[in-house]
Amino acid sequence: MEFKDMSESEYGKAVLERISAFMTHLGLKQLDLANLSGIGQSTLSKIMKGEMKLTLQHIFKLCKAFKIDPEDLLSPNKDINLASNDNQSVDNAEKSLLNKKYLNEQILIRDTTHPIFKGYINNTFYFYCYPTVSSESNLLEGELSFAETQNKDFCFAKLKLFTGQVSPSKEPIYKLYSGELITSLTMGTCYCILVNSGIGEICCINFKHTFLFNQELICRVGAMISTSSGGNKLPIMQRVLISKNKLNVNELNSPDYMFVRGQLKLNESTMYISDENFSKLSVQNDLFVHLHDFFNECDNYMETRTYKIIDESKIRDIPVQSDIKSQGISILRQYSTALKYNKISTKTEEFVFQYINNKENIEKI
Repeated sequence: MEFKDMSESEYGKAVLERISAFMTHLGLKQLDLANLSGIGQSTLSKIMKGEMKLTLQHIFKLCKAFKIDPEDLLSPNKDINLASNDNQSVDNAEKSLLNKKYLNEQILIRDTTHPIFKGYINNTFYFYCYPTVSSESNLLEGELSFAETQNKDFCFAKLKLFTGQVSPSKEPIYKLYSGELITSLTMGTCYCILVNSGIGEICCINFKHTFLFNQELICRVGAMISTSSGGNKLPIMQRVLISKNKLNVNELNSPDYMFVRGQLKLNESTMYISDENFSKLSVQNDLFVHLHDFFNECDNYMETRTYKIIDESKIRDIPVQSDIKSQGISILRQYSTALKYNKISTKTEEFVFQYINNKENIEKI
């Protein structure tokens, strides 16, 4: 609807929708926006419900919090081109995160002229991970790029991650991070430190380094420590996939979707699969038809054990003293099959490389 055709109430609703779109893009809840803007939470809640009108002071504080011009907030028909705005701010942030005094630059390499960075810098890779909200099971995808700075003193890193959501104008909503890639000679590891200053998040992605020289990096499975996008904003650890090839992770029945989901789960070499789930693999399914013989043979290598399934949220209601309950739950956790940690094993790297490399070769034929 054009501005000239809007009523006052329609225009007010359109502006509130734009505020919600900016909040979604930046991953902000009302409490977060209240803290950033200096507007009281109860006041902000009333504004968003339409129970209180926006004042010039509110508009000024919201625009400062979102780092936008008032025109961007108050023009209901203007495209919310948040991605390009954030990309510009990311590009302008091309500076090192860490002070040199904290690093031994003989073993923690930042100089992009060093052979350790060949195959990494001036490349963009596709990035895949699970959402950090437990109720969501789809895969997130994005782009992770590495570039040398003008004076080549460190490797600049950018991550553009699609949240799976769109703005009211149907534009995709991205989270944008910038930082740097540091490589350890002694540990054989790449450390990618990234910051999203808009939402106040720092995350770290670690993956195995290999000297590539005249080769290109095909893929890496890495570990990422970040913060959950859920309401409680808790720390979270997960696997991520970095791939030179774009994979089809949007179609639920695609081989790429099934393969990537399996490799990003926190499995170890011993897998625990319910009879119900394993039986699904034996049912005729076009997706698994070429794997039927393999799955049937697996049955000969399986052990059957009985496990107790305990829903912790339910046993928290047992009417005992809180210290007894917390101690009991801790001991149950100790005897559970949960992992203490999860390595990115050489087998994981091998399986992923074989899958992606074979897929690329088939597509070239």
